[in-house]
Amino acid sequence: MFSRWLRWLVVAPVVLFVLGAILLSCGGGSSNNGYGSSYSGGGGGGGGRPPGFSLISIVIADGAPPSPTFTPTSTASDAPTPTKTPKAPTPTLTARPTALPTTILSIGPDAVPTGGTVAFNAIGTFVKPKQNKTKLIDITAGSFTLWTSSDNSVFQAPLSGPNGGIYTTGFAGCACILASSGGVSSQFVPIGVYTPVDICPACGPTPTASATPTATASPPGAVPASLSTPAASGRSTGVLMWAFDAGSELRGRIAAGIDGSIFFITRDGMLHGLNSKGKEILRRNADGSSPAVMPDGTVIAMTSGTTMAAIGADGGARWSLEIGDSAGPVAVTDSAIYASAGDDLVSVSSGGSLNWRVSVGRVNSAAATPDGLVVGTSRGAVTAIASDGGVLWTFQPEGGFSGSVAYADDVVYAGSAGGGVYAIDQRTGSPIWHVNSAHAVSAGPVVAASGAIFAGSDAVYRVTTAGQIQWQNLSLKPGDAGVTALGYDGVFDAAKGDVGAVLTGDGRSVWTARGFGRITTAASSPSGMLYIATSTGRIFAVR
Repeated sequence: MFSRWLRWLVVAPVVLFVLGAILLSCGGGSSNNGYGSSYSGGGGGGGGRPPGFSLISIVIADGAPPSPTFTPTSTASDAPTPTKTPKAPTPTLTARPTALPTTILSIGPDAVPTGGTVAFNAIGTFVKPKQNKTKLIDITAGSFTLWTSSDNSVFQAPLSGPNGGIYTTGFAGCACILASSGGVSSQFVPIGVYTPVDICPACGPTPTASATPTATASPPGAVPASLSTPAASGRSTGVLMWAFDAGSELRGRIAAGIDGSIFFITRDGMLHGLNSKGKEILRRNADGSSPAVMPDGTVIAMTSGTTMAAIGADGGARWSLEIGDSAGPVAVTDSAIYASAGDDLVSVSSGGSLNWRVSVGRVNSAAATPDGLVVGTSRGAVTAIASDGGVLWTFQPEGGFSGSVAYADDVVYAGSAGGGVYAIDQRTGSPIWHVNSAHAVSAGPVVAASGAIFAGSDAVYRVTTAGQIQWQNLSLKPGDAGVTALGYDGVFDAAKGDVGAVLTGDGRSVWTARGFGRITTAASSPSGMLYIATSTGRIFAVR
């Protein structure tokens, strides 16, 4: 009797350990990269990615997701097998015809009223090369399947989850829809809403994933590209490259490195670092709201409420410095780190020594310049500070500063609580021009590499370098996450209603999506990758 109990005392812990390991391997991690190699979630209507398989193509078909057929995986036997449970039938899908250009009618038996829905489904082809196996899986409602529309006012993109693939009709016009996941895109499907699709412009070729370009370091004394304007790159097509679940909402901004890596701090007090493919490369305790990345890849963050540190690739601190109560760095150059500490602006050398501190008011926004930086403060002023700590000039916009500050080509751009955007001479602080908006600027201004200036107020505005409003879009009023300069001449607008939209410098809509959820912040890298963070702690990388 004693030996039997002893045997169970030894065996039971082993069994529990094995079961725990199996459960963790079935989705207990925090990383979820679409349908790539580390995907661990469900695929959608038909199930998750089979182990060892990779997604190679997506096809959009008409209608709701197909019902799988069930193929028996074992044959019946005359001999009884009481100790062995037969395997459940395996659901299988068959290829469906690719969706063709579609005209949505307003009259007739197939009419769809304004505000009505039209369903599509997405079938992913997964392969396991070594075994030469192929599977078709319904990914229509997958958590990491992104559905987009080129014009949300014509054909509104679906929400995520069970609403995947279900579009809503709007105004008469033309749109192109797309589904993507893990860097793989479906074909474009042209849609004519109450308009013959034959007269709609072509949607263009199917997007292909492109590698992240190798960035070069900035020359000494130059403002890093990631801190001024993004480098020229291909236009965003709305393809979801990967997704990562941090498990907690972000506290502040995403800091993007020139190599495609990103860093951010979550509300549970963790600093995360991801490489360009979405793999977590850094995780450690941190304080403050946002980190920053220096041109050499060093991450700057608060390790306590008053201590700033330089974090190496191994997560260890290269140096630390007490600077006072601070939310973290607001800007960096190749030789200096700037942080707001109470009402003081603090400058720290790249080696971790205090350069100077000057009282300017609490910094709400900052942009590096060739000779220091410019800040918008809680005192309502825009102030330029030289690299030696001297105050160069102070400018007070009408109604006080609002939104953010930006710098490009010797000009500082700033938003106004009284409405509109100011262009200010970076050397003298004299206003060059001012354009009005109906309400206070709540987002931007930001400047794309082409020189296009974007800002958000009662609408999203595009302003020329000469101070003329080129266009405004009242249907995409920016939300809390504001606007982000993207690529050569584009802008990402995290609009009200949980809509994410990319617009070009000439005002055309490239893509819109509603599958992210509530967007809390966004950033772009010099390579043109867009990073979107949501209230659930998910990070989406979209090219």
